[in-house]
Amino acid sequence: MWFGGDANHRGKVSMNYCIIDNYMADKKSNLWLGVLPFIGTILFLGDLVIILSGHESGNVLHQHILSSAIVYMIGWAGIGAGIAHIFFGERISESIGFQHNPYEFEVGVCDLSLGIVGLMAPYYLPEFWLAVILLSSFFRIGCGIGHIREIILSKNYAINNTSILFINFFVPGFLLGAYFIWK
Repeated sequence: MWFGGDANHRGKVSMNYCIIDNYMADKKSNLWLGVLPFIGTILFLGDLVIILSGHESGNVLHQHILSSAIVYMIGWAGIGAGIAHIFFGERISESIGFQHNPYEFEVGVCDLSLGIVGLMAPYYLPEFWLAVILLSSFFRIGCGIGHIREIILSKNYAINNTSILFINFFVPGFLLGAYFIWK
């Protein structure tokens, strides 16, 4: 009987709802953790729409777009990743398919540092932008190689071991290409 029955049956129904609730909470959490690496890119795309609806053109437009890309794709992305790795390292490690270890803190400090200089970059000359882009690119590409290694050697297809590859390779390619094309 759906409603009623003995106490033992009601306990099983209640337990099933608990399992379903936990499963849904994990799914929502995993979805959020899967989107988290894309926050800088998502924010940049939103700002890009605003920039393109303005009246700038030529070199001014290109520098505005590149400056915005650095602020969001390096700056805010780095701040977010830094906070995530420093304060939620165990959960982040799990979403990557890694064991939690002290390096989460160190990666977080690196991400946070990149974020800070990414937010500072627009206030300096474009040569400083290049230094920030190069540092971020080397770090991201190195991380991307590590994620590919994990996929090949450990068959690790966790959400943040695979989806992060877009960020690890596309963002550096875009930023380096934009800098050298628009400089």
